[in-house]
Amino acid sequence: MKLKLVSISLFALAAASPAVAFDTVTWNWNADVVSTVTTTSVSDIAISPTGLEQVESEQSALGDFTATSSSTAISNDIVSLGGMTTDDIIEVETSASALGNSASFEADVSMQLDASQVFGGADASLLSGLTGGIADVSLPGLLVATATTTGVINGTVDSDATAVANNLTANIATTSGSDGFLIGNNIQSAYAVTTATSTVDAVAFADVVGLRTLGSPAVSSLSTAVGNNLSVSIDGIN
Repeated sequence: MKLKLVSISLFALAAASPAVAFDTVTWNWNADVVSTVTTTSVSDIAISPTGLEQVESEQSALGDFTATSSSTAISNDIVSLGGMTTDDIIEVETSASALGNSASFEADVSMQLDASQVFGGADASLLSGLTGGIADVSLPGLLVATATTTGVINGTVDSDATAVANNLTANIATTSGSDGFLIGNNIQSAYAVTTATSTVDAVAFADVVGLRTLGSPAVSSLSTAVGNNLSVSIDGIN
């Protein structure tokens, strides 16, 4: 009996003692992850084009291009006794565009094109920007477009200056679903200093009734300088 009592006492003592907490927790993570993704895409296209526009275009321009447009001292001050209205206001447009290489293709059938446009300055090995090859264009070509409008009385002004080294546009307005595709290769290289400046100054209105009803801005001044530009448009079935 004593042995049994001692055994029960030890069990009770153990049960009454407090639980042991985690005083220190250390985590070590070492993981090697291998992920494999397999993507399969199947496309089956059956078309019967009604026609084909196939073009190979190569353009090279060397040298400097400058476009300047100026409108100065335009006065529309002949008024009636009751003053002018917005219908009497003149519209002054000043536009300058300097363009190195430009190509534009348009078709209502499928199109395939291979185009190359290069613009640069002088070929130093030939001491000329107008002859020979352009494998070594060492000086940039200069493209400058300047539009200036100054001194307009009773008139709206739209001034626009654009300088572009290389530009290519391809438009397809298809007549059938089988013609609505274009396959092309286009390379454009520009080594150029391109500047476009549009300036409008001294625009005034005098004795004009209803200026708040102008359909367009009194003054619009826009300048655009671009090295290489590509535009492709496919217009679906018409």
